[in-house]
Amino acid sequence: MIAAACAATLYAGGQLQIKRGLQKGARRRRAIATTNYAMMLWSLPLFFIASGDFSMGVLLFTVCAGAALFTGRILSVNALHAGDLSIVGPLLGMKTLLVACFSFLTGQAEVTAMLWTAAGLVTVGVMLLQRGPKQLYKNRRKAALYAFGASLLFALCDILVVEAKQWGNWGIGMRVPVLFITVACLTPLLGKPAKPPAEASKPILLGSLIMGFQTFFVVMLIGLTGEALLINIVYCTRALWTVIFDRWKGKGEGVEEFFASRMVGAVFVVAAIVIVIFN
Repeated sequence: MIAAACAATLYAGGQLQIKRGLQKGARRRRAIATTNYAMMLWSLPLFFIASGDFSMGVLLFTVCAGAALFTGRILSVNALHAGDLSIVGPLLGMKTLLVACFSFLTGQAEVTAMLWTAAGLVTVGVMLLQRGPKQLYKNRRKAALYAFGASLLFALCDILVVEAKQWGNWGIGMRVPVLFITVACLTPLLGKPAKPPAEASKPILLGSLIMGFQTFFVVMLIGLTGEALLINIVYCTRALWTVIFDRWKGKGEGVEEFFASRMVGAVFVVAAIVIVIFN
């Protein structure tokens, strides 16, 4: 739980750096590709503790999880390009609620009325998070749609990581690196990324290294414990950190003016997720 909380803080810092790189002229393909390769490199040392016998079922689930993560990464960077960090970060926190829904659908938890209460809080939270300058409403709506799609795919990735554990005795030393190698192998499909301007290179590289590590770290925790929902509950505190970091260091449109409403929206999203776990 402490590790997941630390990863949530790293997430906010990494996303802030990537947003800066995009604002300074870096292409989205460059941000996606650099982060994907960073995730793979962080995961490779796990091969030294690899254990278990080969299982086609585990391999298929792991590759599918990697494909979901790869596609979700594309949508999350598009969301960040379209909207402020204080909007996109908390909306990506919806992933936790979606993990809970998938857990219910796969029979890992019981469906109750509290889920609908949580869904209502998320809805109100999303409305508050999208407050900002009227002339940028179209961009905020686009960012919200991208963020929802990314959350759905990230949640699917986490569930597949847990399900893969049930189909064989591959340890995390095999499952996690294979997942991120899948992401890296799919990356050339994006095409050759253009070299970023000199002033954008450092934030893109730093942000990619941070995002790559924290993503690998969270997936490793889920693969190690099999507790996708619990890890995501703690990890959802990134919703608050992204709003705070954006207010502190961000340079988005209307960040200062709409900080209070976005902060309340982030609290609503976190509250919905807390309700789910205590339920």
